[in-house]
Amino acid sequence: MSSVSTLINRAARLIMPARSKERYFSAVKWDDSWSRGYESTMNSAQEDARYGSLIALMRRYEREGPVLDVGCGDGLLEEWYRKISDAPVVAFDYSQAAIERARARNLRGVEFLCADSRTFQPKERFSAAVLNESLYYVDDYLGLLERLSGALASDGVFVISMHDTRITRRIWRNVQRVYTAVHGITLEHEPGGGLWRIRVFRPPKGGAA
Repeated sequence: MSSVSTLINRAARLIMPARSKERYFSAVKWDDSWSRGYESTMNSAQEDARYGSLIALMRRYEREGPVLDVGCGDGLLEEWYRKISDAPVVAFDYSQAAIERARARNLRGVEFLCADSRTFQPKERFSAAVLNESLYYVDDYLGLLERLSGALASDGVFVISMHDTRITRRIWRNVQRVYTAVHGITLEHEPGGGLWRIRVFRPPKGGAA
């Protein structure tokens, strides 16, 4: 990122510090959740519209690929995505139990890795980086996006999905101070409520080359 963008990024982190869910979800807790059937929560009718919108946006911005999925869980998104696209995917998650489930799907052209988003260092450039309900599990989410910006191709984008809460509304405001919004979708589940927003962002000019 450019020096100006980096300063804006750092200022936002100081003015409105993150209070994410990171402190509540250790690797051990995630492994326990996946071992007890967390995938049933994600693979439900309530998630259909959101997953459908996500894979449509991934398909639109994949170009030649590859696509990066940050916090992929058990690979459900990749299974859906593979039905409409052959673009190569690199997907990683904090939980070894989730990655074992993901690898058991035997999806072609998808590399599943167990890694921590706070320290993961991509080795290639991506057309799109997807953060599907994962950004609010990282305290330094702006730092994560800044680092991942360097792994995006020159026309690369972030595709971010977050359930609407007080925490995520603050995260959206901070992200929008730094990154350029390209597209946005708002989804409301009926019955029972529940609001989700999916937004596509580009890094500032002078960012990843």
